[in-house]
Amino acid sequence: MGDNLTLNISVMDTMHSEFLTLLASVKECKSDEFVSLFKTMLEHTKDHFKVEEEIMGKHDFYDKQEHIQEHETIISEMEYFYEKAKKIPAFGKSYVNQYAYDKFKRHILNIDSQLAMYLKTNDY
Repeated sequence: MGDNLTLNISVMDTMHSEFLTLLASVKECKSDEFVSLFKTMLEHTKDHFKVEEEIMGKHDFYDKQEHIQEHETIISEMEYFYEKAKKIPAFGKSYVNQYAYDKFKRHILNIDSQLAMYLKTNDY
């Protein structure tokens, strides 16, 4: 997770950093803490996306709907794996350990970067 994913939009960078900290905690936690920390990560992601969506609305972002659809897809996937993890923790751990970071990275590079460029060119 050593990639530089900074967008130079303070609120987004802060939330992305918090997500990475949570993700590391979930990956490294004891088995009895896993489901609880996974839920914390899911709730943080929902809050993060809500903030981004408010920013997009406030600044009339041209690609808001596609960005929101991406958020909905990510939340649906996380909720699916979280629900499975409550019954079979190893299933959730496979998502967290093998997939979550790559999904997060792609979202920043392909989706959030467009929003960040838009904000910068519109005096955010």
